[in-house]
Amino acid sequence: MDDARRERLRRHLRLVDDGVAPVVARWRAHIQCRPGCSDCCHQSFRIVDIEGELLREGLAALAEPERADILARAQAWRPAGPSERMPCPVLSSAGECRLYEHRPRICRKYGIPLWHPDRPHEVRTCELNFRGVADIDADAILEPQAEWARDWIRLHEDCDLGPVNQGQRTIAEQLLAWHATPGDGKSTER
Repeated sequence: MDDARRERLRRHLRLVDDGVAPVVARWRAHIQCRPGCSDCCHQSFRIVDIEGELLREGLAALAEPERADILARAQAWRPAGPSERMPCPVLSSAGECRLYEHRPRICRKYGIPLWHPDRPHEVRTCELNFRGVADIDADAILEPQAEWARDWIRLHEDCDLGPVNQGQRTIAEQLLAWHATPGDGKSTER
């Protein structure tokens, strides 16, 4: 990925991280997320190619045994049916994300109540979080997410990515789109 695209994506991801942090700080006692809690990572997420590029950069930086394990898990990964849940191929056997700093935007948002611009009447959160909470400040949670959506559209325009939902693939598909070249640790297109 070229430096300009990487920096633009990183700027968007910082916007998301900066919006999630105060929600987590304010409602920490009502959020059960922690290393090893990976319930949200057992879903079939679809991400855009620029996020896949960032994941593959992180993958290329890993030691060969860990990279090989992630790629083997990606090869074995299958979309989950309605009654089953498949773990993300990036999860370790302890349930921790091995590409945490390179994770896509969807992974950065989980844990807090989430608003989606395509379903503005809904706000969803992990069933383990915000149980019995009646004092949620909707503006503190929803307003930053509206800005994330606007910035996501601008990122697509800035990086010439096409329509917002175009080019989405699962994390496993994104990881398998490239492979590590033996010996140099760099990714090359297959």
